Amino acid sequence: MTDLLQPGRTPNTGTEAADAPAKPKKKGKLKKIVIVLVVLALVGFLEKGKFIKPHYRPGQQAPPGQVDTLDQLTVNLSDGHLVQTTIALQLTTVADTKTITADAPQFEDAAISVIGSETYAGLLAPGGRDDMKSQLLARFQKIAGTADGAQAVSAVYFTGLVIQ
Repeated sequence: MTDLLQPGRTPNTGTEAADAPAKPKKKGKLKKIVIVLVVLALVGFLEKGKFIKPHYRPGQQAPPGQVDTLDQLTVNLSDGHLVQTTIALQLTTVADTKTITADAPQFEDAAISVIGSETYAGLLAPGGRDDMKSQLLARFQKIAGTADGAQAVSAVYFTGLVIQ
């Protein structure tokens, strides 16, 4: 009671005890919210590659993806000899494999055209098969096109090649 009568002092109404615990709770809530936001931002940054497709500049290569194999082909060379070959396409990660599979007849037709224009001696010469690979790659890239700025087909492999 004497506290109430002393000059310069405010009477104790019991509200200070209720205010004191409320301040730490607000700081605790604020810290939790900041921690949650930082964790969400960090997870979002790390996982952005799964949600956002990368875009490539023209000429920039995309990382290799799966390899798709065409059916075995038997082709007459321009000089009457035969070639039996199996061709595999190295796709990039941006390639749509369903589209590649749907375009398989176009790829096979292009392969028959390129291989059919070759000669037996030309294929046996050093670099002959490499030249044919580069011609096939150019034709296949034209058929497959680009996705997100990068070529869908990055390489051509002969998984089987018999010249007779």
